Amino acid sequence: MRKFFSILTIILTACIDPLSVKVNTQAAKRLVVDGYILDGTGLNSVKLFYSKPLSVSRPLAFEMVTGATVEIKDDLGNSQYLNEGKPGHYAATTLTATVGRTYKVVIYTNGQQYESIPETMTSAGTIDDVYFEVASPPVNGMGALAVYINSQGISGLDNLLRWRWTTTHKVKSNPELHITPTPGGDRPTPEPCSGYIYQQGQLRQVGECTCCICWSYNYNEKVYVAKNDLVRSNLFNRQFLGTIPVSAMHFYDKYLVEVQQLSLSQESYYYWDLVQKQQQGSTNLFQPNAIKIRGNLKNINNPDEEVLGVFSVSGVTTKSVYVDVSNWPYPIPPLDTVRFSCLDYFKNPTTTKPLFW
Repeated sequence: MRKFFSILTIILTACIDPLSVKVNTQAAKRLVVDGYILDGTGLNSVKLFYSKPLSVSRPLAFEMVTGATVEIKDDLGNSQYLNEGKPGHYAATTLTATVGRTYKVVIYTNGQQYESIPETMTSAGTIDDVYFEVASPPVNGMGALAVYINSQGISGLDNLLRWRWTTTHKVKSNPELHITPTPGGDRPTPEPCSGYIYQQGQLRQVGECTCCICWSYNYNEKVYVAKNDLVRSNLFNRQFLGTIPVSAMHFYDKYLVEVQQLSLSQESYYYWDLVQKQQQGSTNLFQPNAIKIRGNLKNINNPDEEVLGVFSVSGVTTKSVYVDVSNWPYPIPPLDTVRFSCLDYFKNPTTTKPLFW
């Protein structure tokens, strides 16, 4: 494997969150629902898969639930069926949810009907500021910035909130310098996408490089939630959201951070609060679940069946900022030479320049 980063198998569309559910090897597999709808954005996703054994000799891919019928219903009797894109991933491009309305998901698969508890979508409030502070000095040439936000809830609401964030940064590689080890020494083998060939003992450019510049999309894997009774005047100030590594590659050009603030129902808050507590109590995201986390779904045909995961109905507010490292108090090491295609080396890469760049 030439990739520098290993990519988690569970990624939510658009606002990306990991959800890994493991159960005892002796237990029957359980349906896991990983889904959400957001207000006013048309963003929605329902991912269906089965839990996997806790103790296996090698990692197993999740078994996706294909061919299911997935429907979103609201309190006015409207419904919208979701289409299956890639296996186990369901979404609708025309679904637009509204604050104040109540929604639930209905899933039909293997002769069973599953439903979430109806949830009313509430406003997510506002994000006033996203800012950064030095989290740690460099270790082995790399330090970190801590990400904080100041935000506000809505007066009169419960203000059960969750935060998640994604990053985008431009990266550079040198696939024309790719080498292949041989018994006689390293042999220059430029990547075909580099636009170079190795001929008669030297590199020769024969075309444009199509894999030297990429944009890498990353996401924060931790869960952060808070509720109104822990703050004053609906103000959520200095909420810590994680750290960003400071390196020449991350800040080769620009580094964009997009933070989302999501409103939660009582049931969804309880679920994500347990996930947060579990993550905080573990140094390994893939340790066995210390808490058996059940969400807001049930099997209508068999209420005793354990259904895992959650379907969240959330208002959302978003704030994006570019990180300025001009005041970083430590030297940033020179840019590393990456001898691979940027599409093979970086996390979630694309050669398509974002519209906001």
